[in-house]
Amino acid sequence: MNTMFDDDTVGKGPIRSEQYLTDEAGTGHVIGREAELHAIRDAIQPLTKRETPANILVYGPPGNGKTTCVNTVFDALESKTRVKTIRINCWQYRTRPALLTEILIQLGYPAPRKGKPVDERLGKLREWLDRNRSVAVALDEFDQLEDNTEILYDLHMLSQQTENKLGLVLLSNLPPEEFVLDERSWSRLNCEMIEFEPYTVDELQDILEDRVEQAFLPGTVDPEVIERIAEDAADSGGDCREAFARLLRVGRRASRDGAEEVTPEYLGGVEG
Repeated sequence: MNTMFDDDTVGKGPIRSEQYLTDEAGTGHVIGREAELHAIRDAIQPLTKRETPANILVYGPPGNGKTTCVNTVFDALESKTRVKTIRINCWQYRTRPALLTEILIQLGYPAPRKGKPVDERLGKLREWLDRNRSVAVALDEFDQLEDNTEILYDLHMLSQQTENKLGLVLLSNLPPEEFVLDERSWSRLNCEMIEFEPYTVDELQDILEDRVEQAFLPGTVDPEVIERIAEDAADSGGDCREAFARLLRVGRRASRDGAEEVTPEYLGGVEG
């Protein structure tokens, strides 16, 4: 029993690195979203000159590259400019105090005591902007935020009052008409809408081929496997994360069998 996890008891198989089959991993470039990537970059580029950017709502179905594109732009901002980037998932920080606290923590402030007024937290943020540099804030799963109108107004007005500016990138699975915010609020925020359409079969196939090169040993995945997974994913909404997950499952099945190649037979019983 003590040999259960020894290397020679676990099938080697065709998988080289599973990390590339998770939605968090990237391969260093974006496929099928070049126009959207450039639109995000262009909207927030004024921050690099301490000028007021356009706030952005990036929306579309899950698994269609929204977070990947924003992260790519934010990574470039951090490495190539003086703009500070902050990334927050609103599933975790859903209220106004929680969100402002997390922004301050990412800016290097110690966590404020519970019960501190919102105005005091905003004052700390204003202080940081006046003394340091511009900030780009990405709010992922923005549709889960409880106090969205108040928070957007807080951050937008703050940027109008400080020497360095704050830009907002809002990510949502829902279209703007399904938000509580009215048209006047969107207009006041100078908010640009960037829609992410579902991936097509061809785009999914290109994305999967790119991940296969990173995740599997050369020549170990039958092209038909990629084609069928891409077709099934496109039929069910174009979610590339589901496609990654399915490819990982079939790869693991082949590995358990000690197979040297992932063939279409391993798709049987692995749901799309």
